[in-house]
Amino acid sequence: MLNRAKVLRELQSVSDKLFLDLSKQQEVARKAWNKLSGDALFQQKCKASSLPWPVPTWQGNPNISFPVINTTQDYQVVSVDGSQIYPDKHQGISCFLLNIGTVVLRYGASLGGAKFSSEPSIFVEQDFEAETSSTIDIVNCKREEFEFQKGLEQCLLVKKEFPDLPLIFLFDGSLIFWHLDSKDPVLKDYFLKRYGELLQQFYEHDIAIAGYISLPKSKELVGLVRAQVSNFSASNTEALDAVKHISDGTVARFFLEPHTYSTVFENHAAVSETYPQHLKPYFVYYNTGSEIARIELPGYMVQQERIDNVMSMVANQTHKGNGYPVAIAEAHEQAVVKGPDREFFYQAIEKVGIEQKRRIIPSQKSAKKRRMTI
Repeated sequence: MLNRAKVLRELQSVSDKLFLDLSKQQEVARKAWNKLSGDALFQQKCKASSLPWPVPTWQGNPNISFPVINTTQDYQVVSVDGSQIYPDKHQGISCFLLNIGTVVLRYGASLGGAKFSSEPSIFVEQDFEAETSSTIDIVNCKREEFEFQKGLEQCLLVKKEFPDLPLIFLFDGSLIFWHLDSKDPVLKDYFLKRYGELLQQFYEHDIAIAGYISLPKSKELVGLVRAQVSNFSASNTEALDAVKHISDGTVARFFLEPHTYSTVFENHAAVSETYPQHLKPYFVYYNTGSEIARIELPGYMVQQERIDNVMSMVANQTHKGNGYPVAIAEAHEQAVVKGPDREFFYQAIEKVGIEQKRRIIPSQKSAKKRRMTI
């Protein structure tokens, strides 16, 4: 049982850290951004300085913004999301479940409609023991693989049904596989290859794909600000500390009015350098009117006309979703595994065990939770 009175006391003790006054850091960052955006040689200076943090590259002025063109065209959007039940040793089982929710939304006077579905898959834990010591890592990476795979399958189906109707696949999250950087090398290599193969299929079928990140914590634009305030010196810690709590969302608000998006930036994180050029991740920041969102695109999508079309559809989705893409929100609802679903899963496993004349023995910890006595 949660002691709420103690929680309130604990919150009071950390309130200064929870609610930082960033006004001074924002002002430092604003001045630095205005200065660097007016320096035509700034990118060259970054490259010559060999900064220890990755910085993006771009064409033209980084301060420029583009208005989102309200879409009047018919279009269709596919989105997916995944959820999971991790292996639970206390339940006496050695398998995990992935549940992938899929949504297709079609807009048009004679085409309007929606399709919702979810697809559960069960994996036996020991099948992955040779790949990594962390089953949680396997589950998380496998879930993302299935999200791309199911999204691709659904896109191919709707593209076949309506080949001339504009289509976008909206992915909830990043197309930069940051999470693999710290993983076991075998797992990293396997999933980098698998994700790349799936992205390649999107490219070969010329399917528009965009990763949508709500309230991003990225610091790539901040990396440019850090270079400016430190005079391109990583040892200038005092200057760097002056903007250490700023995120890209703060910087983007300096120049993005509501319903506009930034120029295209190319990501140069170490993991991105493993992508082929046509799949390399690029990103823009978009002021939805209620927040700054980050939209990521593969290299083959980076042509101005195509970006304009993608941003029109993204904006339409955020408008219909009251600030967040409705397709992604609906996919999450299809994917989510709730408490009663977990209980059903464990009961179903127990039933299968009985049918196989095998007894599942839960831990005493699990048994105690079911039969609490005093």
